[in-house]
Amino acid sequence: MNETSNVNGSATREKLFEAAGEIFAEKGLHGTTIRDITQRAGANIASVNYHFQDKFNLYTEALRRAHGSMLTATSMPLTADTPEGRLREMISAGLTAALDPARPKWQVQLLSRELAQPTPALDLTDDLMRPASQRLWNIMREIRPDLPDQQLMLAATGVAARFVFHVYHAHLARRMFPDVDVPDTQTLAEHVADSTLAALRGLPATPARTRPGSAAGKRASAKKGPGRTRQRRKERDAK
Repeated sequence: MNETSNVNGSATREKLFEAAGEIFAEKGLHGTTIRDITQRAGANIASVNYHFQDKFNLYTEALRRAHGSMLTATSMPLTADTPEGRLREMISAGLTAALDPARPKWQVQLLSRELAQPTPALDLTDDLMRPASQRLWNIMREIRPDLPDQQLMLAATGVAARFVFHVYHAHLARRMFPDVDVPDTQTLAEHVADSTLAALRGLPATPARTRPGSAAGKRASAKKGPGRTRQRRKERDAK
């Protein structure tokens, strides 16, 4: 294959990619056909199989690209001397990338759709989310080394919840408070960092609660032993 063919092939692949991302965002995985994609891209039907194998692989790659800018931003080196400072850096980098006006709108729409109506492709992108999640966990663990894992998990997912709301559902805030100006990205990042740190510092460390039927719950019941059960029965019968 000569250089011209390589250039043409790359251009076709990119056209397919952008067309697919836009239509997947509009119609979802199952509502989109290969013909929809190729017609918008100005390519032939066989080009999808040639470049991406099938529609599902193309959808998965579109999800990966939609995640890309945020993940690149949150994996950049953090320079602050304190964990609080590093948390601020990470939150600011992630929100700045997610809310970048130059980011294609289909990326935000596609991720919003996938989060609301997950497909099997979401499982194939776990490797993209986990490094950032682990990094956030490590920073928060530095700030509150005394917190049980369950509380730390809830605190970390609280940060994720704020991201999801302000990136994918910001229109709700405008509907709820139409007379209040929408903050710029830096103001928003500072608020998310401030509220996260305030909540994290104020959390009382409490033992994790276990479900009675879970493995941890069964172990806890076993530790109590049968003697405690007999004692409760005696107390109940005495009444």
